[in-house]
Amino acid sequence: MQETPSNGYLRETLQSILTPGYDFPYHPTILIGEQIPIYYGSPGPAGGPPPHVIPDCLIALDVDTAAIWDRVGYDPIQNSKPPDVVIEVGSHSTYRSDNVRKREIYRQIGVPEYWRFDPSGGDFYGQPILGEELVNGQYRQFPLNQYDDESVGATSLILNLNFRWREEQFRIHNPLTGGEYEHPRGQNARQQVEIARLQAEVRRLRGEG
Repeated sequence: MQETPSNGYLRETLQSILTPGYDFPYHPTILIGEQIPIYYGSPGPAGGPPPHVIPDCLIALDVDTAAIWDRVGYDPIQNSKPPDVVIEVGSHSTYRSDNVRKREIYRQIGVPEYWRFDPSGGDFYGQPILGEELVNGQYRQFPLNQYDDESVGATSLILNLNFRWREEQFRIHNPLTGGEYEHPRGQNARQQVEIARLQAEVRRLRGEG
């Protein structure tokens, strides 16, 4: 990614990368959503909604996406599984909850991977990128690696994506090739520049100036 990710920017980039037929294995459905409540526990009094937590981004494979959007929330019981990956982007007002309350809720409902991105570079979470996998009911941190491009990061086993922090920016790489993915707008901009270059070359060859 080419900038500190807002929720929308993060979601759009992941949607582009995780499209079936790109580098990601095929799944019948992939839900990538921002600010979707995850319900847990029993419904509230007088038929009110059950307790819930709202992550910055969640990813769920092979679920009924239409039903989730209709409910305006993710119910692990109705979907027969928790979200596969949850991502939080740290801020002064949220990082304490991300580190303690939300982490414990995600652990209890069985979210397999929990990722935290720290736009401050480490002030909120102690390191720019913090990824954890659920092992025997407890979260275990993915090792933070140093790469040749002077970035640091870790790899999601579920998404097969390498999240990195370099030059005060978050980036997403293919862990096999090392290539960096870009936001769709960045791809389109490069394509437009290349098209303009080719059109100018054609005009030059035609003697059109």
